Amino acid sequence: MIKMKVTGVAEVKTRLRNIATLVPDTARKMMHASADRIVQEGRLNAPFEDGELEEAIHVEKSYEAGRGRLMIDVVAGGVVNGVDVDEYAAVMHESDYALGPNSLAKQAEHPERTVGRKYLERAAEDEQEPLMTKMIAAITRIVK
Repeated sequence: MIKMKVTGVAEVKTRLRNIATLVPDTARKMMHASADRIVQEGRLNAPFEDGELEEAIHVEKSYEAGRGRLMIDVVAGGVVNGVDVDEYAAVMHESDYALGPNSLAKQAEHPERTVGRKYLERAAEDEQEPLMTKMIAAITRIVK
């Protein structure tokens, strides 16, 4: 007959509980930081007329009903300086158009980027891979 005694189970359970707590906290912080970067980049990519579109790019946070899961959206729209910019933001994001003089000046100031359509989509796409890399690295550090 083989006798075996398992030790350390309580420590493993405690460690797993700590990981389960730390991972969501880390992910939440990283999601907030990522959303802030998308806002910043979206504003730099957005066409410029009078600044209302840039100001209209913002973060909206909510919690999923039932599970309470954090949802973070970066949107362009709302009321800025008394002006509803929802339709304008959508047209500037989705349509083909020639840049106006202020947008051309902005493009000249930032030749490394493209000012104009899909301003928010491009910002989100540019953030996707760095966020995943950072998230994996952070979780790996927690688990080790």
